[in-house]
Amino acid sequence: MNLGGFLAVLDGLAPARLAEPWDNVGVMTGRRDLPVTRVLVALDLRADVLDEARGTGADVVLVHHPPIFPALSPVSPHRTQGALVLRAAAEGVAVVAAHTNLDSAAGGLNDLMAADLGLRDVEPLVPAPTDPALGIGRVGEVDPIPLAQLARRATDAFCPRRANIGLSGDAARLVARVAVCTGSGGSLVEAARLAGVDAYVTGDLKYHDHDAAEGMGLVNVAHGAVEQHVMRLWTPTLADALGPSGVPVGFTTVDTDPWMDAC
Repeated sequence: MNLGGFLAVLDGLAPARLAEPWDNVGVMTGRRDLPVTRVLVALDLRADVLDEARGTGADVVLVHHPPIFPALSPVSPHRTQGALVLRAAAEGVAVVAAHTNLDSAAGGLNDLMAADLGLRDVEPLVPAPTDPALGIGRVGEVDPIPLAQLARRATDAFCPRRANIGLSGDAARLVARVAVCTGSGGSLVEAARLAGVDAYVTGDLKYHDHDAAEGMGLVNVAHGAVEQHVMRLWTPTLADALGPSGVPVGFTTVDTDPWMDAC
């Protein structure tokens, strides 16, 4: 298999057409004719991840967060991400990003997050224009539980070793209709409220999101903790898809979350 073949398999799992218009998905470094013998999956591109790729013989690193993004314009050694991109290219390691396309896909990160919280009858929070059955975020039902218990369920699912998950709203209020969004979902507070949910679970919520929620419960989970968890859960799906090609897939041993103490 070459990189072009790998991209075709990946597109079957997380179609690039599902990516948000502002996103940058696909090949960050590498040529389509590059032979692929092993794939390493990680949330972020870090120096330790590239070290692991070299040590395990992985010639493709699949990341969720694109290293070439609005935060990185010039690819130069003067910025950390630029230096990592240049290093990967120099060492012949292809870097591929599956970001909002993997969030939106069937069986992707939002579906895995919803499943971990026990949501039933799940549907997209914001349907994709190209496929209304898919999209960013998920909305579903749970047996009525207090908001505080939902927050505890999120703690147990995504960061059981710590307990600092933010909660906004009446902790004792029963919630049954719940929305979730992996990563940074503050921009979808209004969408969740309009979807008629009792509570919204996502990351990177801000102080004034409480006011925008208009009484809807908010559970603020750590961005990296959730996404590392669901990326790890998703990795066997990629391994199964690549199985016929004989290309092994592994999830990194590196904890790439810079906010690891935040939850």
